[in-house]
Amino acid sequence: MFGKLFKYDFKSNYKWYCITFAIFLSLSIVMGIFAGSVLKPEQLNFLSDYPSSTLGFLVFFYLLFLLIFSAACAVFLSNTIIIIRRFYKNVFGREGYLTWTLPVTPHQILLSKLLSAILWSLLCTLTMFVGSLLIFGIALPIAGHSLGELFSYLSYIPDIWIWLIKYGFLNLLQIISGILFFYLVISIGQLFKKNRIMMAVLFGFLIWTVLTVLSIFLPTPYSATNFLNLYDYSYDNFYTNLRQVLDFSLVIRIIFELVKIFGFYFTIHTIVKNKLNLQ
Repeated sequence: MFGKLFKYDFKSNYKWYCITFAIFLSLSIVMGIFAGSVLKPEQLNFLSDYPSSTLGFLVFFYLLFLLIFSAACAVFLSNTIIIIRRFYKNVFGREGYLTWTLPVTPHQILLSKLLSAILWSLLCTLTMFVGSLLIFGIALPIAGHSLGELFSYLSYIPDIWIWLIKYGFLNLLQIISGILFFYLVISIGQLFKKNRIMMAVLFGFLIWTVLTVLSIFLPTPYSATNFLNLYDYSYDNFYTNLRQVLDFSLVIRIIFELVKIFGFYFTIHTIVKNKLNLQ
């Protein structure tokens, strides 16, 4: 039954996601072609000789960039709206009457929706990454370079792939805690008989404020420098100390996100199991 719940939730809005993904990737291709054409040496010389042409190219470039930025925002904003809407309608709205008559547990319902939301959020992030690769992958060859040159420059950064994995894991935890944050405020809002949306927004603002204040006290790479003697500028010790600072800050933030995830999830589970109040 869990698999059926997940499959139904995952496929419920796939058409809209496909449309937004296709628009963003199409604009990325156009951007790559245009940027590559502009970056050609002969084109740069032409633009430097004719300022009026430069102005026209800049206007078109900024308009194209604005379209891509708007498409990227639409992808993430629509994903957030869908996550909120699906959870509210299926758990606390009219569809909730059908959801809670199924032979499933609250854990199965929550986890199916959470897993679906995580996968779509990751697909949105992957689409942004693929779009960036399309822009550079098309623009650089047209301008006389190769995408391999870009990766060769990145390879000079020590342990870059290790850091990408570490901070990618932190980003994954932040995505999960962000989804559960929306689920939590929706669940708190439904505890009230009237003005549920307003109460959800109010408690969401209060919880977000508390979490923001708490995050201020978390160590950052800058604040941890004195603690770990990063200011020892000897060549042999600087990189080692820098890694210690970043690892120290990263571990604390991972713990913070894990506490949020478990706290949010079990609070939501307690509400839907013991205080369910369908509209």
